[in-house]
Amino acid sequence: MVVDNGGMSLHRQVFFFGGFDPRSPRHYHRLYRAAVRERQPEASEQVKVGPRQEASAIRDEWDVHWQAPDGETRLTRYAVMRWDDIVLQHWPRHLRQALKDLYQLHVRAQLHGVLTRVRRHAPNMRQLAQMPLYVASGTAVGVALVMSLLSWLTPLPAWLAAVLGVAAWLPLWRTVEKRLDGEWLLRLYAFVNAFAEGRVPAMEARLDALADELVQQARQSRARELLVVGHSVGAIMAVSVLARAVQKAPELGAPGGPQIALLTLGHCTPLMVWQLPADKFREELVRLRAHAPLVWWDFTAPADWAAMAQIPPWMDGNGAAAQLEARSPRFHQQMSPEAYAQLRRDRHRLHMHYLHAPERAGGYDPVTLTAGPLTLADRQAALAKPRAS
Repeated sequence: MVVDNGGMSLHRQVFFFGGFDPRSPRHYHRLYRAAVRERQPEASEQVKVGPRQEASAIRDEWDVHWQAPDGETRLTRYAVMRWDDIVLQHWPRHLRQALKDLYQLHVRAQLHGVLTRVRRHAPNMRQLAQMPLYVASGTAVGVALVMSLLSWLTPLPAWLAAVLGVAAWLPLWRTVEKRLDGEWLLRLYAFVNAFAEGRVPAMEARLDALADELVQQARQSRARELLVVGHSVGAIMAVSVLARAVQKAPELGAPGGPQIALLTLGHCTPLMVWQLPADKFREELVRLRAHAPLVWWDFTAPADWAAMAQIPPWMDGNGAAAQLEARSPRFHQQMSPEAYAQLRRDRHRLHMHYLHAPERAGGYDPVTLTAGPLTLADRQAALAKPRAS
């Protein structure tokens, strides 16, 4: 049995996959500690987060101790599965990369019909992703009008006016676009497109290595639950890794061993599924849906412009894994109207809010889901119980 230094048996192992984010596990450790700290004044239980340590080259972890008011304790080992180094290689914010990302989104991804489907199912998401293009067009028109007026009022040659116009347009576009903060979703789109087309070769090897890591930990574990968590693009990574782990170890979730569960937050899985070259990912999604012991819950907010709440991450409800539950975290019910209005104005902050503690207790809470006494299977079983009349 896996125990901590104090001899406590392990209740749960969490394997967390962050989104398209170059920040290291140190950031997610701070974020988790902050979530515990934010909920602590209102909570009836006590939660303590241990120090972060490097468990392997691709996994950092820390312990979370949960103590109920009656003194009963639970131990969770929380691991961040690393691919931030690959993200960092695709994170440059220079002009050439921005233009390349625009090309990948509006030419290559359009060839797969992705944007047409996004417009149909998540129009706000498409609008946010296209913001850099709107800004580029708008600033170009503005500069062109100014340079036309300048060339008309002065003996400025047309070719020189064009050169000066381009020179003025590029920094103006970048300044306005960065201020509106739409580029992060553009880069997310471009990365998913490159990944689907096999233009991120390091990802395949990393996904296999992460799946091996998960299988090794699962086979050694005596925990009650193995919980895989994916946020944003991390939901795509979580699906791939867990599907590969299930293929390597079909016994995952079998009676007598740990329960197997998947929790996705603010998912954008359809962005990958709709890419024409993404046959392998679609096969992985089918394999995961067919794994009967799996319990899969998703929390995605309709107000989140960078996610797809209208479509569940498993896409199709068919399959042996019937324990599928799609929900909204209902952020608006967990905070004051003023705080929620402020949150909605910051699209990036809203997309990251799944990892933060609620202002009001009683609803969606990432700490309770990942460190509390109830497993996802327990929660699913409670839903299946008939209500007393």
